[in-house]
Amino acid sequence: MILIILAVFLPNAQILCINNTESLNSEEITPKSAAARLDIGAWIIIAGDRESDHALVEQIKRGSDLAYFILASRDVAVSDIKYLGPDWVTQTIYHSSLQEDVANLANIEWAIKTWAASRVGPGQALGMYLFDHGGTNGMAIPGPNLADTALNGWLDDLEASSGCNRMVIIYEACAAGSFINPISKHNRIVITSTSPGGSAWPSTYWAYFSEKFFSSIVACKTIGECFEDAVAQVIAVGVGGTQFPMIDDNHDETGHQVDAWGNLPNGGDGSDALNYWIGDGSNCPPETLIQWLPLKAYVHINAPMTPIWAVVQNYSKIERVYVRVIPPDWVPPDPPDPDDDYTPMIPDGILKQYLSDPDGNGNFTGNLYLGRYGNYFGDYGEYKLTFHASSEDGSVADIEESSIILNADGSTPPDTTPPNITITNPDSNAGLKGIVNITAEGDDNQALDKIQIYLDGVLLEDEPMPSYYPYPEVVYSLNTADYSFGLHNITARAVDKASNIQETSIMVTFEEDKIPGFQITYLFTGTLLGVIIIFTLYVKRNSVRRTKEKD
Repeated sequence: MILIILAVFLPNAQILCINNTESLNSEEITPKSAAARLDIGAWIIIAGDRESDHALVEQIKRGSDLAYFILASRDVAVSDIKYLGPDWVTQTIYHSSLQEDVANLANIEWAIKTWAASRVGPGQALGMYLFDHGGTNGMAIPGPNLADTALNGWLDDLEASSGCNRMVIIYEACAAGSFINPISKHNRIVITSTSPGGSAWPSTYWAYFSEKFFSSIVACKTIGECFEDAVAQVIAVGVGGTQFPMIDDNHDETGHQVDAWGNLPNGGDGSDALNYWIGDGSNCPPETLIQWLPLKAYVHINAPMTPIWAVVQNYSKIERVYVRVIPPDWVPPDPPDPDDDYTPMIPDGILKQYLSDPDGNGNFTGNLYLGRYGNYFGDYGEYKLTFHASSEDGSVADIEESSIILNADGSTPPDTTPPNITITNPDSNAGLKGIVNITAEGDDNQALDKIQIYLDGVLLEDEPMPSYYPYPEVVYSLNTADYSFGLHNITARAVDKASNIQETSIMVTFEEDKIPGFQITYLFTGTLLGVIIIFTLYVKRNSVRRTKEKD
């Protein structure tokens, strides 16, 4: 398939030709072999509502519906999902045929203490997904609000009556982290979309944290990996400074975020979640992938229109692709004052432009109107673009980024900044033997030309970078047996289009690869040699003795 894409209708217009030989039907993936399936006997979904104005109730109900569909796709019987939501009057705002009853205190208590008790027991877990505007120690629902202490009490009652001692509780809301204490208990995995005082940000159809968390469930990732992916999504959107997802699974009533590298465990939390995944482990599709998107572009301030594009790969039908445009100097707005003591989720105030694929070939295109005579913004500076894609099965792609800079003439300024380069494998000072993949990643403030890998100053790999994002990592497979044992220097070099160069180096040690068969051979040879020596000495000694006896 050949895709011919007009990149920009401007004086510096380019034609980008992409030869896509990759299949859109990737192989399925499987859960981590070290992890185990968590047997969840029942799920309770609670969609809240702020009754004073029903703000974002459509968003909350749509997201709860999506969670329902994804759980059902992971081999959860619909009879084992109890869905409680806003009062029926909100059906005129957004109709959900999945909601069974109103999420008031009486129905939630019954769902936990009676309905769930009939489906879970010793060795089985209860799963819960809660989604609302949120508030400190309380969830906005029809009628009196749900207090964290009441929820904890009902969960304790369920454990006592059924013997169920495993629970996974996911709460999407502003200030959701305030629920960690008191519901943190032994064998409970508690996940909140933000800290006790943080904001939760809605996406186009759901919420950024939840949509990526459940997307990773679709891909059969562990609960801990789902959390890591969702945190990365929040950061990529640009609201990481106000939203801080937390997890508690060591029952100390204190939640933790991911570590500085975006990984679990951290602060004692995350180890339990990394050991379990949700579903039966079959039919695990690969995640939606944004394959290509335009590099950073410089655009004339008076340009009326900038075409934009993205190439998306997925094994199932793509549901939507859009680009989110963040203007210069944008910061996430502060949440408004609480209404009835409950803080609402708030839109980010960012332009969203949907892209279309009329040919059905995975190439999504659209137009941005950012210039002075367009409908949006029109200020000088850099506009960050975040590309989003999701499929009908609930898979959400990792967010990819680019940018458009509006300047006085649309020309690219001189590039005097060196690129970035990192060796991601192996680690510095590592001991290596056998086949080892040397992996390097690079980037540049304008355009990257190539990445090279050297061993002791000898060029091993020289890979040109494409004229689109994301830049691929460069991997060279090296056999340490082809080199001398001992210290070696690995260098990765990045070169940008302006010939600026950046290098990074690490020292590693190539170790002798002692093959078991060789050791047996050496042992056998040594043993045989010893026997021969002993036999020779014995024969020589006896020969001397016989000679003496004759004398």
